[in-house]
Amino acid sequence: MVLPHTLGPGARLSPNFEKELKAIRKEAEDKGWRVVRGKKWKMYCPCPEKHLKNMSLTPSGADYVRNLVKELDRATCWKESSS
Repeated sequence: MVLPHTLGPGARLSPNFEKELKAIRKEAEDKGWRVVRGKKWKMYCPCPEKHLKNMSLTPSGADYVRNLVKELDRATCWKESSS
């Protein structure tokens, strides 16, 4: 169990954290990304550039989901993928 004080002042993990990550994986699959579970979740983009995004099985902090989505928008063709 992660104690709130280890995440920073006043930070708490969302009670829906697992649901949020599952929704991101589902959206990736709907966009044609290949999603594979290993030591981490790996999401492979279907585009010719073959973007890869790793998703941790355990959160690194309270902002993990928000940062993950921002990085997908910024560093991959996530926005351009058909939904």
